[in-house]
Amino acid sequence: MTTQEEIMDAERVSAICKNYNLQPERIEILRTGKKILVKVTAESTYLLKGERADVLYWEACCQYAQRLVESNMNVAKYVKTTSGLHVHAEDGFVFTLEKELSGHELTFMTDELLSKIGRLLGEQHTISFKIQSPFTSGTSWSMFGGNVTENLGDYDENELSFLEFKKYYQGYPLFAAIESLYLDYRKELQRAWAQLPQGAVQGDFCYYNMVCEESGKLGIYDFNLAGNEVYLNEAIAVAVYHAWHAPYNGDLTEVERFQLLLESYTFERPYTEKEQVLVLILESVIRAFRYDRVEAGLSLKDEQKRDEFLQETLNILMEVKLENGWEAR
Repeated sequence: MTTQEEIMDAERVSAICKNYNLQPERIEILRTGKKILVKVTAESTYLLKGERADVLYWEACCQYAQRLVESNMNVAKYVKTTSGLHVHAEDGFVFTLEKELSGHELTFMTDELLSKIGRLLGEQHTISFKIQSPFTSGTSWSMFGGNVTENLGDYDENELSFLEFKKYYQGYPLFAAIESLYLDYRKELQRAWAQLPQGAVQGDFCYYNMVCEESGKLGIYDFNLAGNEVYLNEAIAVAVYHAWHAPYNGDLTEVERFQLLLESYTFERPYTEKEQVLVLILESVIRAFRYDRVEAGLSLKDEQKRDEFLQETLNILMEVKLENGWEAR
C-alpha cells in the first residue's frame, strides 16, 4: 500500500528541488511509490530519484560518479544540495538529482556496442584502481559474501543459484559431477579472491543503464548499486550477461560475443597474471549458475529437457578442463 510519504505531487517536487537551488519550469512525475522518479525541466533536464535508502551509501554512489566525471567518463552528473552533499533526506526517503544524459536508450546489442561496453568497463576499472573507494560494501555481482543477509555485498547470488539448482536436481545422475566441479572451482577462486585487483565500480554496468548519443558515444547512469568489486568478477559477469542473455542483432555466436567484449575490455585494462589464470574458471561458474539461466532450468517440465539442461551445465563446467587442461583440486 502506498503511504502518504510515498505520494509525489508538483508542490512536493518543487520543495525538494529548492534544496538543490533549482526552480522547476516543468515537472513530469514518471513513477511514485517506493521508488520515485520525476523528470524536472529548468535550464536543463534533470531526473529526481528517491527511495528508502542509506544516506551515507547514496552519497558515496554520487561521489564515485563524480570521480568518474572528473576523469572524463560520460556518466550521470549529480547536483549538490545547499548543504554541500548530493543527497537530500526527508520522510524516510533519500533523494538525488542528476542531469539527464542526452541520447537514446539501448534496446539490443550489436557488435559495435559490445566493443564499446567492453572498453568503457575497462576504462572504469582503470580509473577506479587509481582512486580511493568511498564504499564499505560490495555489489550485486559479488561472490563470497556469506549469504548472511540480502544486503549488497553480503549475499552471494552465484552460490544461492547453485543451491536452488541443487534442491531441484540433486537426485539426477549428473549432479554429483556438476557439484564436484563447481565446488572445486569455487575453492580455487576463493583462495585467490583477496589478492585480485578490486575497487569501486558502478555496480550494474549493463546496456539498459546506458544511452547512446548522436555521436555514438555511450553515457552511463544509475549508480544506486555501486560498491566495491573484484574487477575480473564484474568483467566476466558483464560479458556473460551481454553475450548469452541480452537481446542481440548480429551474426556472432554467444562465445564470439563474449570474446569480443572481453578483448575490448583488456585493450583498456589488461589482465594481471593472477587474473589470467582464473578467467576460464570464473566464466564457467558464472555462466553455469547465472540466476536467470538457473530459473529457466528449474521451470522445465519435460524430462528430456531437464537432462539436456544438466548436460549443458556439465559441459560448461568441463570447458575449463578441455580448453587449458586445468585440473580441479
